[in-house]
Amino acid sequence: MEFGDMIKINRGTYNHWALYIGNGEVIHVVTTDGSGVLSAFSSSSPSLSSKGMIIIDTLKDVAAGNPYTINNYLDDEFKPRPTDVIMKEVDKMRGRTIKYGLLGNNCEHFVTFLRYGKSKSQHADDFMKDLLAGQLGLLAVLAAAVVSTAAATSKLSK
Repeated sequence: MEFGDMIKINRGTYNHWALYIGNGEVIHVVTTDGSGVLSAFSSSSPSLSSKGMIIIDTLKDVAAGNPYTINNYLDDEFKPRPTDVIMKEVDKMRGRTIKYGLLGNNCEHFVTFLRYGKSKSQHADDFMKDLLAGQLGLLAVLAAAVVSTAAATSKLSK
């Protein structure tokens, strides 16, 4: 594992992302439930929108027994930033509270920003594509039903 590697942690129902910063440590975003309890270690899905805290933990603690892999999936699209640039961001961001959004500002967005200087989330992008495809499919079914009903009404009125 090298400094700046993106770590994808399989939590079963979702994936959590962290960035390796050396010495067995990662930086990542954790959300809080209403009581302020950090929920990055939870087995349930993170909330759609909340506050997130940027923290440094050991990879072992963050993985919490879940399987993880190095997944620098955007290396063919973007050039990873130099270590010193990433480290400046880490130093600036650690301990900060940020707005967290599952679809717009999640842990994957955070990690890709640190590594590449660009916020991307394949999971959020795929979700939005599926949602749009589902909406278009529903519109097609509704349009077919309207056309069919109009045709039947036209035949009945003749």
